[in-house]
Amino acid sequence: MMHKKHFCILCAAALVLLTALLASCGGGSTVATTGGVGTGGTGISTGTVTGFGSVVLDGTAYNSASPVYYAGTDQDEEVQTASTAVNLGDQLEIRLDAQGHPSKVVIDPELMGPVASLGVDSFTVNGVVVQVNSNPAAGPVTYYTGLNDFSSLQNGMQVEVHGAYGQSVDGQGYIQATRIEQLPASNPVTRLTGQVSSLNAANGTFQIGTVLVQMGASTLVTPSGMALASGQLVNVWSNTSPAANGAIVAGAVNVRTLRGVSGPVQVGGLVSQLTGNRFQVSGIPVDASAASLAAIVQGLKNGEYVVVQGQSDASSGVLTAASLRTAASNPAQVELRGTITGYVSASNFLVRGVPVDASAANVVFTGGSAASLRNGVFVDVVGNVAGSGGNLVTANSVNVLSQAPDGGTVDYQGTISAVNLASGVFNLTAQDDGSTQTLQVTLAPNAVFSNGTVAQLINGANVEIEATMNAGGLLAYSVSFQGVTGSSGSSDGFSSSVLETKGTLYNLTASSFAVNSLTIQINGATPKNGTLVNGRKVEVSFIQSGGQNLAQEISLDP
Repeated sequence: MMHKKHFCILCAAALVLLTALLASCGGGSTVATTGGVGTGGTGISTGTVTGFGSVVLDGTAYNSASPVYYAGTDQDEEVQTASTAVNLGDQLEIRLDAQGHPSKVVIDPELMGPVASLGVDSFTVNGVVVQVNSNPAAGPVTYYTGLNDFSSLQNGMQVEVHGAYGQSVDGQGYIQATRIEQLPASNPVTRLTGQVSSLNAANGTFQIGTVLVQMGASTLVTPSGMALASGQLVNVWSNTSPAANGAIVAGAVNVRTLRGVSGPVQVGGLVSQLTGNRFQVSGIPVDASAASLAAIVQGLKNGEYVVVQGQSDASSGVLTAASLRTAASNPAQVELRGTITGYVSASNFLVRGVPVDASAANVVFTGGSAASLRNGVFVDVVGNVAGSGGNLVTANSVNVLSQAPDGGTVDYQGTISAVNLASGVFNLTAQDDGSTQTLQVTLAPNAVFSNGTVAQLINGANVEIEATMNAGGLLAYSVSFQGVTGSSGSSDGFSSSVLETKGTLYNLTASSFAVNSLTIQINGATPKNGTLVNGRKVEVSFIQSGGQNLAQEISLDP
């Protein structure tokens, strides 16, 4: 669980300022249970993203504005990234400070590599079996990014797999996928998660399943000072291609452990190695001997998805459980709270980048109706990952709010003006509740830029920001430069001359591609920043004509 630290830019004064600003605006919205796993010491929460508006991990909401975010890339196993890099279904590690506030978030995929041995409902990546899940009672339903659904997978396709680690009855490790994303075929990164076996310390080798992992002098092992041992659950990262025999040269090996951690902990995942009232979740040993948990523990089974909260013992790394809930008794729903972007229709719009379909006749609306939906409107959506085509969320209920709440997380796209870099303030002209508004934006101390740098923050630039709303305006902690200049739809929610959407490109043909369940006709548009490739992040502005979506501008993320 410990990761290499690349903290930069932020200084103590900035963190103090950010804490004060967040406190003054309510510390961010919550959309599920209580925010965090407790206070009174540093802590950790790991598990599956089940919602946004804060970031919701296995039903527990954490302020998304305060942390610094990290993710693996082809350059490093952990580099700073924007908060918007977090996706529904991702596996996260959230570090909590002494007050129980998130301070660091690490996006932690289990596997990256080519699909192999594709079967009816499973496949392998780097020799590890991946199982998909369509039953909410068995854990978070598998969410697909850059794919229609399981049927879109092909042997040899590069994918990133997030999920919960489990063990079969014969002790073989597998991943129950919570998100599967198609990657470009040129993906150079390998990730591998499983138990260490056949460890040869002298040669610097071990195995995960049948895959040989080779370590060298430059291999980073975390936590610092941790010695590898057989039976440990580890995540291996590499940016070199596997050898001809399939061996992986490790750039970094991270051991899943709570050793050295004392404080509140939440862990979500699959039960394994169950013996009496002791078991493991994601490689973490759990002591569930508390009398209050006896009835739940008695009914536990290996392979069952659970969320455990309690206290970590720094010396042993054992999590002493204070509460335990199972997906079988409390299936998780997806909760998305924020402003609508990328509005096309009631059957296709984005909330925090997640495609939503709220067009069914049985959707329960409060505070408005389907006709109220449009860009800039603040909504609270509760729904499920669609079982038949798991690349969008099917809404069960939509609460339309008259305005973004104080401290609420919002996403706005628009054009900037009145830039004052010295004070970190600019104006953003954007769709707010369906009408054009000019809003004042202040950069938070932990603000991160994507698809560009702060030097490009000039008058006239098109950006999307993720921010918290407060009485003084917007406090932005993520700024993404837009590659297209479309209007993001009309203020009345109906198709205007130009619409927009953004996501992962898939189903590419000579004349069209798909993004967010929309088929886009290329229509002669020349892509910016590269060539159209399945698995690339894309922004597109388009018009609707003759029942088709005709691209006007296409831009690929750099």
